[in-house]
Amino acid sequence: METPPWGALLSRIVPQDADDLGELTARYDPRHRRQGRDVFPDCAEFVQLPGAFKREDTICVGLRVLAPLKDAYDRAMRLAAFAAEQDVEIVVLAHTDVTGLERFGFRIERIAGATPQDRDRCEQQILRFWSIDLVL
Repeated sequence: METPPWGALLSRIVPQDADDLGELTARYDPRHRRQGRDVFPDCAEFVQLPGAFKREDTICVGLRVLAPLKDAYDRAMRLAAFAAEQDVEIVVLAHTDVTGLERFGFRIERIAGATPQDRDRCEQQILRFWSIDLVL
């Protein structure tokens, strides 16, 4: 998998955003019908495919987002600069359907589950999958 070219991402980040049509399309969108539909299965073993990144020494940092970000533009600029400076990959752990960072090209992993325990289990699986040791 290619690592994001952070310089190119930084040059594309702009504060303007498209109008939100979510309210108009909500009744047609199955994601708005009920929560907790995508709970990951429990399993004792975890198989990770080799070569998820081009570099074997890739370090991933998680960013937990609990609600849509009002300052997504500013946060995206800071995250991309941090990733470029520290030479890390950013994985956004989204506890909401829309974080605001999707439009900038960050890797978004949705945390699913109807209860806090289910969401915690889901997040732990994603942390193990990406080998994330630091969550901001």
